Amino acid sequence: MKKLTTLLLLILLPILVKAQEVGIDKKINETFGDLTGWFVKLIFYEIPFTEKVQVPWVLIVLVFGALFFTFYFKFINIRGFKTSINIIRGKYDELETKGHVEVSETVFTDDGDNPDTIRVEGDHHGEVSHFQALTAALSATVGLGNIAGVAVAISIGGPGATFWMIIAGLIGMASKFVECTLGVKYREIDETGKVFGGPMYYLKKGLKAKKMAKLGQVLAVIFAIMCIGGSFGGGNMFQSNQAFAMLEYSVRTEMSEVENLEDIVGEKVKYEYNELQKRTVTATTDDSVTYHYYIQENQSSDTIVSKKEFVKDSLTIITSGTGIDKKADLKALIGVGLLATIPHTLDSKVEAISDDQVVLKRGDFEMKVTKSEFVKNSKLNPLGGNGWIFGIIMAILVGIVIIGGIKKIAKVTDKIVPFMVVIYVIASLVILGMNFSEIPNAFGQIFSGAFTGFGIAGGTIGVLIQGFRRAAFSNEAGIGSASIAHSAVKTKYAASEGLVALLEPFIDTVLVCTMTALVLIVSNGDGDLMIYGQKVTEGVQVTSKAFETSISWFPAVLTIAVILFAFSTMISWSYYGYQAWSFLFGRAKITEYVYKAIFCLFVIVGAASQLQSVINFSDAMIFAMLVPNIIGLFMLAPKVKEELKIFMTKIKTIK
Repeated sequence: MKKLTTLLLLILLPILVKAQEVGIDKKINETFGDLTGWFVKLIFYEIPFTEKVQVPWVLIVLVFGALFFTFYFKFINIRGFKTSINIIRGKYDELETKGHVEVSETVFTDDGDNPDTIRVEGDHHGEVSHFQALTAALSATVGLGNIAGVAVAISIGGPGATFWMIIAGLIGMASKFVECTLGVKYREIDETGKVFGGPMYYLKKGLKAKKMAKLGQVLAVIFAIMCIGGSFGGGNMFQSNQAFAMLEYSVRTEMSEVENLEDIVGEKVKYEYNELQKRTVTATTDDSVTYHYYIQENQSSDTIVSKKEFVKDSLTIITSGTGIDKKADLKALIGVGLLATIPHTLDSKVEAISDDQVVLKRGDFEMKVTKSEFVKNSKLNPLGGNGWIFGIIMAILVGIVIIGGIKKIAKVTDKIVPFMVVIYVIASLVILGMNFSEIPNAFGQIFSGAFTGFGIAGGTIGVLIQGFRRAAFSNEAGIGSASIAHSAVKTKYAASEGLVALLEPFIDTVLVCTMTALVLIVSNGDGDLMIYGQKVTEGVQVTSKAFETSISWFPAVLTIAVILFAFSTMISWSYYGYQAWSFLFGRAKITEYVYKAIFCLFVIVGAASQLQSVINFSDAMIFAMLVPNIIGLFMLAPKVKEELKIFMTKIKTIK
């Protein structure tokens, strides 16, 4: 296995290095995007309610599911909060070691044994504590979304988005309770005590008990496939890519700080520029436009974009000098020459500098710019092109942890996650303390903005959508992923872990996301960070600047936090992906090692490449997990109510 991994690594590294130089990754990205774009559009399809308000259907499903479970379980997210804290504190631990164990009469392992009976006979109560299960699940959700995503949400929806973010986090607690209770209820435990659980198992076994075995098996397989894809993309590649991007950003130097430009010949820089691109429309459909464009002399290519994107970017019809109306008949533009201003970022080396010109080169591509434009739009980028080195380091660290399974993962996350959250919250509180007089105004903006939506596209509804979107996409309540980690808990009572799990959206969204939002709002008093209603593109950099306004050295701490957040997310998602992998391909050691080797390779690919289409596809797979999962949650909700009644009755015996 080690030889296979080494061989794959040796084959992959030269390809990645070459891709960085000649842009192979760009071609892969475009090709993959063409093949999978339909799936991404399907999962994130936005239902148009008004001209300015469009809501992703996955968001509607997640929010309405959370509302249903909140009412069905009589606001368990509120009335169960104190009990959740007591479980974490260990108040009810004696229930796990004394008394009669409730044994299910309908749920069995594949060989016909009852998992609850196995726990009694072999004293196999799971693999990790309540606290470790919580931190393992939190490590997969608390991360870049809380830092970068909040900035994006507030830039679009304004401060009022924070209010709806909190509301969505509170109702999402009910969804987490349901799925994690089911995860423990229907888990399987092998002869060594290793736990296998998650939506795959409660869909298969729970629906089988309801005489719907075929439906359960189909839904379980769909979920497992999506989970594996999501673990390689959003749970892996995106994390390593953004962690390196933050590290790269933190060590860049403004060109204006360089005393002698001639000294940087041969150095790596990041140059941002707008390119005036000539286009010719070659074909149109109801929702897309195909156009031919010119890269440089004697080089051209074709691409397909959505009509909305095409109209937005194509600024001028060459012959008339006028813009394109969004209601225009685009078929009439076939063969017409257009000009579009396209923003680009070029990672390159400084080839030469003369009195008034700078020559930049990447592979065979060469660009000449004026000195003034170079100084204005570029930064020294010493780590540019070295993402693969960062990726190898991260892959080794991830590999060391994930080879040990959930116990090793939990031992790491129960230290990293509390440390990260505490450091981040303390820093937020320090900044809020330094800007104490601005806090009342910040809360005023949050509450007024939540119901007025002044200056925001879509008004109040637009603000609400941004808040709900950030919360749902951050804590993943209803996706089903967290139930995989919570299934490994040491407990005899499924509902006990469901109650612990409902703390997850509270910590992730109500606490961490709100802290980020408050820091952004009080730091944006003069509008230097963002203009509400205009989307920022680099959320993590905006948040970094917000902290820097009060704590000059904090961006360095934030860089470390981002890397740790990414690391903890990767090791937790590796466990999610492996659980789905073993469900489909079996639990043999060779299948386990194959998955983990592939996972580590994707860590390197993510850090070294800019395969945004691959990541978009994988993110879409994560949210596609909600379809089979929500179906199972609705159908098995009565079983969760039974488990809750059993546990609540038991804890009344504890004095």
